[in-house]
Amino acid sequence: MTKVNNSGETARDEARPSEADLSKYERNYRLTTDRVERFYVLWRQAMAHALLLEQQGDRTYPEHGGLTALQLAEGARAHARFFAFLLAEAPAQTKVHLEAKVSIYADMASDPDEIRRSRTARMVGAAMQQDAGDLGITLPGVPLAPGSESWH
Repeated sequence: MTKVNNSGETARDEARPSEADLSKYERNYRLTTDRVERFYVLWRQAMAHALLLEQQGDRTYPEHGGLTALQLAEGARAHARFFAFLLAEAPAQTKVHLEAKVSIYADMASDPDEIRRSRTARMVGAAMQQDAGDLGITLPGVPLAPGSESWH
């Protein structure tokens, strides 16, 4: 990488983003803004698939690399976490966005299997609490930690 020298001249700088990089960043920006409802629907869908696959236990899927339903269910949970992260990452500007975070947190934090698998619920919970404070909203009945006795 080349820096500006003392005379103010700049040589070629390979660190600058290429057109392909800029296109990638444009796609990511468009993906992560104003997609609250979409991310929530995709999270719910993936979690529903995970729960359904978990009920099938050791059934194998030869057409999917011979993975079992439980292995595919874990993949579905990972997919759901991805959308939970996307939804949690951006500060909530509206009550609708905050409500989606609360819903995801409530479902994840009350699922002992999810708590063992991932720290996503804690991250969504932290984002949710920060957003609630920023929006001037008090969230009653929220547990101190996912899976804690204070949930109910």
